Amino acid sequence: MAKNDRKRRPTRKLLQQKRFLVVVEGDVTEREYIDAVKRSRRIRNIDIQIVHRYTDPVGIVNDAKEQQKLARKSDPYDEVWCVFDTETKLTQPARHGLSDAINAAKAAKVECAISNPCVELWLLWHYRDQNSWISSDGIQHYCRELKITQEGRGKHLSDADDLIGNRYAAAKERAEAADTRHQQNGNRKPEDRNPSSGMYKLIDAIYAAFPLRS
Repeated sequence: MAKNDRKRRPTRKLLQQKRFLVVVEGDVTEREYIDAVKRSRRIRNIDIQIVHRYTDPVGIVNDAKEQQKLARKSDPYDEVWCVFDTETKLTQPARHGLSDAINAAKAAKVECAISNPCVELWLLWHYRDQNSWISSDGIQHYCRELKITQEGRGKHLSDADDLIGNRYAAAKERAEAADTRHQQNGNRKPEDRNPSSGMYKLIDAIYAAFPLRS
């Protein structure tokens, strides 16, 4: 091969897409939402692996760490995320293992998108604001009432593409405003930040890695 030909050929690094691993607590709502995010980029074969095997924060983070370690041997992930809820209640201020999971994720450079009390809060913010403390049952009731989730079909989304295409900006604005309020009030721990959701950070990371193509 001529020297000039080698210069003209793109390197593998330039051709390679970024790889995401997203380890989720729920295998319905989170997967349907992230799949809609992938569709919205209008890019074939976006490399975002969604994994669901555990439903507790420690199990989710440990699974992410194991998958991260295995991938290093062949094709490493550029970003690894965990998605889970705090599920805080008036009688249970912190979910079992929550602090340990967060510390383990930080040590492994794994990002966390945590919702308090549950991921349905993030969905609700696509339609309306929620500034005060609320239970998981209350949020899920609103989601059914607003037809965000399908009545009688558990946590399946009615129209995930509409949430992403038409309502994401409003949800992100509400989530960021909630983060600002908690910061100003000195609420540092996820279990103290009801209502809050870090889902927008994950979605923004995906958007940054996979810019929209016309």
